[in-house]
Amino acid sequence: MKHRLGLNLLVLVALILIAANSIGFAQEPEVVEIEGQEAEVTLIEGSADLSRREPPLKRPLSQGDLLVDGDHVATGEQARLELGLPDGSFLRFAQKTTFELMSVNYDEQTKQRDIEVHAALGKTWAKVSDLVGGGGRFQVTTQNAVAGIRGTIYRMNVNSDTSVVVKVYKGAVEVSSPPKTAEKPGVVSTPSTVEGPQPVSGPHPVAGPRPVTMQEWTYIIRAMEQIVVYPDGTVSKPFRFDPELDMDDWVRWNQSRDKRHP
Repeated sequence: MKHRLGLNLLVLVALILIAANSIGFAQEPEVVEIEGQEAEVTLIEGSADLSRREPPLKRPLSQGDLLVDGDHVATGEQARLELGLPDGSFLRFAQKTTFELMSVNYDEQTKQRDIEVHAALGKTWAKVSDLVGGGGRFQVTTQNAVAGIRGTIYRMNVNSDTSVVVKVYKGAVEVSSPPKTAEKPGVVSTPSTVEGPQPVSGPHPVAGPRPVTMQEWTYIIRAMEQIVVYPDGTVSKPFRFDPELDMDDWVRWNQSRDKRHP
């Protein structure tokens, strides 16, 4: 009797385990993890405001917040903001900077990314991950220029007169005129004066030929080179900059942050 009772108990336990495993196997394919469609606020100093269309939302940003396509951000006085992107890249923004996340998408399996940020005003620093065997699009756009990059470190300043300065520290950046058919995103907030590089010494329209208002132009900017896009959409040819003269608190801070994310 005891033997039969023990045998029945073992059979019952085995049936329970088999049923549990079957349920687990049946549910596993239904578990979907959504990854690679958000940017995380990994560091914030000072204040920054988030504006979201759907659902309508406007509030201050905090560290750990997640941003999605279509989010507008404006940083305040003495502010600095760092975003961690799903492909392992980082974007940083200085004070009085406004931008919109146009696309934040990354496919872990194919290593394909589709990341676009529109910088309306201010300073942006990009440390773009070098994805082995990957590809896709990673670009920062302005009213007068599009900077497409792949595995590089560079910064971009958008000034209140819509002129743009791009400086590359590592790798290469392809800077081109914006497509004429593209609708330019609106400015997030009222422009104000931005500190930082302005059209500076180097090849300048006065000293040499300056491209007239061309329909399309493209330049490859390499390490320790910069380019200036003027308010009317014309552009200087790439020229080298002095890293010692370029060094300021913004550059030092970004370089120290870059070392944290090798």
